[in-house]
Amino acid sequence: MNADVFALKPLACAISALALSLSGAAWAMHETVVEVSVPLERQSAFSVTPAQAEAELRKTPGGVTLVDAKTFQNGRAGTMDDTLKLATGVFIQSRFGSDEARVSIRGSGLQRTFHGRGLMLLQDGVPLNLADGGFDMQAIEPGATRYVEVQRGANALRYGSSTLGGAINYVSQTGRSAPALLLRAEAGSFDYQRYQLAAGGQQGSVDGYASFSHIEQDGFRDHARQRNGRFFGNLGFQLTPQIESRFYTTVVDTNSELPGSLSYADLKANPRKAEALSLSRDAKRDFQLYRLANRTAVSHDDGGVTEITSYAARKILFHPLGFARIEQSNRDIGLGLRHSQPTQWLGYQQEQIVGMNWRRGLTVDEQCSYGAAPAGHPCTTLTKSNKLTANNLELFGESRWTLLPSTVVSLGGQWTDAQRRVAPGDMPLAPFYQETYRRFSPKLGVQHQLMPQVAVYANANGSFEPPSFSEGPTATGKPLKAQRATTYEIGTRGDQHWLGAQWGWDLSYYRAQLKNELLVQTPALSLPSTRNADKTLHQGLEVGLRIDSASQRALVSYLYNDFRFQNDSVQGNNRIAGVPAQVFSAEMAQRLPGNLWIGPTLRSASRSYVDHANTLAAPGYSIYGIKLNQTLPKGLEWFLEARNLSDKRYAATTGVILQANATGTDAQFSPGEGRAVYVGVSKAF
Repeated sequence: MNADVFALKPLACAISALALSLSGAAWAMHETVVEVSVPLERQSAFSVTPAQAEAELRKTPGGVTLVDAKTFQNGRAGTMDDTLKLATGVFIQSRFGSDEARVSIRGSGLQRTFHGRGLMLLQDGVPLNLADGGFDMQAIEPGATRYVEVQRGANALRYGSSTLGGAINYVSQTGRSAPALLLRAEAGSFDYQRYQLAAGGQQGSVDGYASFSHIEQDGFRDHARQRNGRFFGNLGFQLTPQIESRFYTTVVDTNSELPGSLSYADLKANPRKAEALSLSRDAKRDFQLYRLANRTAVSHDDGGVTEITSYAARKILFHPLGFARIEQSNRDIGLGLRHSQPTQWLGYQQEQIVGMNWRRGLTVDEQCSYGAAPAGHPCTTLTKSNKLTANNLELFGESRWTLLPSTVVSLGGQWTDAQRRVAPGDMPLAPFYQETYRRFSPKLGVQHQLMPQVAVYANANGSFEPPSFSEGPTATGKPLKAQRATTYEIGTRGDQHWLGAQWGWDLSYYRAQLKNELLVQTPALSLPSTRNADKTLHQGLEVGLRIDSASQRALVSYLYNDFRFQNDSVQGNNRIAGVPAQVFSAEMAQRLPGNLWIGPTLRSASRSYVDHANTLAAPGYSIYGIKLNQTLPKGLEWFLEARNLSDKRYAATTGVILQANATGTDAQFSPGEGRAVYVGVSKAF
């Protein structure tokens, strides 16, 4: 192993400190909990507690994690990075504290610094991705979330996901689980403000929940102002004892200035400055999202459950950049069907799941150049006008056999049929291309319970990902090939009581052989472009640790990433750019009198290459913080969170290019936030 493997200096110190803390404490067995009055829940297909959801997830013979919203709502909770920074197996890098982030599981979508791809993002089991596979982080409201399910790789087959990364499902509060009224306010450095008003209730067979939130900040950097308003609501109907239907509404209005990327020298000298062209052209990413969805569940007398989902979404994007102005209008619709059925076969207990997802999207995509126009973004020449159509049909099924009381075997697969079509818009151009992608992706897994709360598992699976429209055609105008992979995984998870505390762990090793991986192949100072690599390897270690007692608690997440080209004609066996070899995150807390919790936080990463040639890298970093939070009687809570106490100058994320220039002056570095302090208070009624 090279030096990257041992680049995280704080790792040993953090683990040692944790061990000393544990050994030096006499932890109590029970914790005093301040109760908040909430409506009693009636059991239904949609009112599943975090504990029940986690128990169901643990039946999966592969890497899965549940994140209870309580673990991130005790601090700043405005972005996707805030919610997933401690989730096992998730690599997420926020850009200067904004909503935009690079989110990746097992190396999915590494070339993206905005508008994610490579995994399925869902809200209550209904896809948030556009039909071509891309998704927006701003569509999520962390404050309206009850818990988050993370299913890595093919372990997300039950949602019809055959991506390398898997799926992330945000499960919402409902009128049955939420307090009658919630008021929450957050404020902090760089003029950060977040306000939320939420209400929920139940009347007989009908329940409803609504959340209004507003986020604004001037940002750590120049020209990084953000304004984001969200409405999220759902309305549920218990039509009969066996039939329940729930409607979901999402409205998002987000406006974000983009400060651009800096050279590493500029980052070290003045990380708050904006890139000159982004400033002069007033670069932005503004969009509005309107979404209506439905989920209906029918419970059968024999234990089977049928779920029908549907959605319609409208998105309008205004996106001026330094080199051009992009405007898009998206219309997406989708329909899903899933049926689960417990059965007996040859004397063995069996559970069958079959399903279907169908999605269709139309995007009107226009791009214009500025020409010699003055500063700002006046459009002088229309350079591109296309109508982009995406169709997807996914048929999936999985069968689980309980062969022994402690051993479960899972066999399943997914058939994907996807079409991508680019046709002329307002410009008299010939159709760009039309392509169909089809493939069957199998999965085989086994899980064995060593004891009631300790399991080991292994699986082998395939994945298949057609390109999104933002990944475009080849230089000759031909469509890109679909990315596919074969992944092998072994792991263990469990919960045990030890040293007066409850210890939970989640450990997975995976190895994925990829063909035609969708990677950025952009030379320096050129417009972004994506190409199919030949053969690549993704392998790594995913570690999660949770410790709970009445007086102490800790959450630890560690990732080892080894992503490489394999005998590539140009890159040889170089590392794939865009991700550190190691990532470590931790939060620890000590309980003080008055139910006050206080403890340190840590995020650390080894160096990360900017280019596939491995000539330019962002140095590793470690940033430290502290968090205090307290739950008081009558539903009152508050927190204080300090981040990056040493005011470290570092690259939170980077661009991804083919090869850096010889001078090392490429503007590919996006600075992370400097020293920051956030406070918040919430009141539940």
